Amino acid sequence: MKQLVELSPNVNEYIESLQKSADAISLKRQLTQELECPASDWIRNTLLEYLKLFKCNYLPLTDQSEGDVLHRVWFFLDTVFDNSKISWAKSRGKAKSNWEYIAMAINDKRLGLSHYAPQSDRNTNINSSGSSRTTTTATATAASSGSESSNTTKQLKLCSDDKEKIKNLFDSLDESKMWKLSTGTIVEEKMKEFALNCIYEHPVHSMIIDLSDIKWKKYLTAEEINEVRTFKQKELVGLPSEVEDYFESLKKSIDSVALKTQLTEDLDCSACSWIKRTLLEYLNLFKCNYLPLTDQSEGDVLRRVWIFLDTVFDDSKINCRGGEKSSKSSAAARNNERAIAGEEKMERKLIGRKVDLLFQRQHLEYGCSECGRYEDQTKELYDGSFKMVKVLKDMLYNLHNTAPNSVREFILVGFLMFVLVNLPVENKFSLALCDSPMGYVTRITRTRGLFLPEESDDICIKLLPMLKLAYQARLTMERTNEIVRRSAPEVKVTWKNSRFIPPCFNAGKRKRSNED
Repeated sequence: MKQLVELSPNVNEYIESLQKSADAISLKRQLTQELECPASDWIRNTLLEYLKLFKCNYLPLTDQSEGDVLHRVWFFLDTVFDNSKISWAKSRGKAKSNWEYIAMAINDKRLGLSHYAPQSDRNTNINSSGSSRTTTTATATAASSGSESSNTTKQLKLCSDDKEKIKNLFDSLDESKMWKLSTGTIVEEKMKEFALNCIYEHPVHSMIIDLSDIKWKKYLTAEEINEVRTFKQKELVGLPSEVEDYFESLKKSIDSVALKTQLTEDLDCSACSWIKRTLLEYLNLFKCNYLPLTDQSEGDVLRRVWIFLDTVFDDSKINCRGGEKSSKSSAAARNNERAIAGEEKMERKLIGRKVDLLFQRQHLEYGCSECGRYEDQTKELYDGSFKMVKVLKDMLYNLHNTAPNSVREFILVGFLMFVLVNLPVENKFSLALCDSPMGYVTRITRTRGLFLPEESDDICIKLLPMLKLAYQARLTMERTNEIVRRSAPEVKVTWKNSRFIPPCFNAGKRKRSNED
């Protein structure tokens, strides 16, 4: 009978010494000393992480997804190989089940709707009620965590019905409530002009203006673009002075040796402790040659490299949930026209758009994150400039329904993290802020891109700005949550619609055939 390889005497002795700890307090005291043995130090770091998971109430588990549990609870199955020539097995070559399609099919059957086929990855013509639709497919051949197959992004081509709906949407707006610039230009009218010129679905159809899209230069002057960008410009919440001082002190470290020396002291401030733990983890990633990145999958990068976007919320009332989580705000917006069966059968319930990380408290959402690998810019453009901005708009719409009088104060945050796999490997990190400063417009503003350190001596130069942004983003979400909670809901029996924020437009909603 085969046996597992025995542990070395040093590791065995260390485990036996830890087993003598009577409780968490005595265990933590025993874990204060750094160890030269890599295996013992791995055990120490794993136990410290588990103590933290209990402290921040991540454990016992509640509503965490499978991805969350793998990412945060079973992480030691990855880190145990950090000093080994054996690599953590990545999910490659295994096709992902289309769970969204399966869920929709089950729901259709329950509602008595005819079964439908999932969309093909190829260009497809869908005939319905005499009209045809073309789905255009842009393919990014980057490897993903779930499959070697290409990542497919879709922006639907608009049909005549879509264009009529778009025209009706803009025609229904109250001109007195629109955003008039100092030049006399009305933003919503320029958006209408842009929207009606589009052949494919674009964020402008959802009343979103993202000034990083160069197409706006055709409709607005440079002066007008600057006014739209800076009018009631939202800023991330500033850092507490103690945290700001800690960041400044860390910047003085000239290399990784000086930085590690500075990270030995215990800290009372939870934010400073998070910064310290993250920096130590990055030093370890360089030590075990996990960084710079090579062939890691999207899931690997999210789990090990961008983990600070999860851990920054450990002691926050905002929860971070991962594992390609479906946005409830997106689902609500996509189903806002559902009604009970009457002249036609009930429409099937649509699932919200999925994002890599979702930031929420109770039933409301305050931000999201998209992470990916790509060989060209297609996936970054689609995920960052179409998919994510629509999810953020859905979140804003949902918050507006909850606290309509406070909508001008809300700031929602989207994180974009992309790895360009062509050599040299490039790791880009940026933020998108979503707000509604005036009129019916949802505005997207972006931070400049930041890049991961390529060697350990660059951690203070390149990683600290990312950590600073991440913590400010957390504080911003918490402030928006407080604004929503302080806003007393209006209870009125009225048919009058006084909302400023229209829901997202979704092209190509499935039409029913006469047989349905």
